[in-house]
Amino acid sequence: MSDEVMIVPYDAEWPILFARLGCALRAALGDVALRIDHIGSTSVPGLDAKPIIDVQVSVAAFEPLDAYRGPLESLGYEFRADNTERTKR
Repeated sequence: MSDEVMIVPYDAEWPILFARLGCALRAALGDVALRIDHIGSTSVPGLDAKPIIDVQVSVAAFEPLDAYRGPLESLGYEFRADNTERTKR
């Protein structure tokens, strides 16, 4: 596994990829998600970036966990209980 960071030229597909992810997240989470935002460098038009779409899902409360854990796992996301940054689980 390489620790190299790959920066690529801006790709006009990034907002489209986020829109697809956002729709899937909205469908799975419903009203549990207060906001679903495209964040990070790929969200800035024209900016070279790591080709990874960063998404922030805002919820009213972290508990009960099952309100969002199950829907996210159904989309293939992985819960990382060992992440010490609760806001980045």
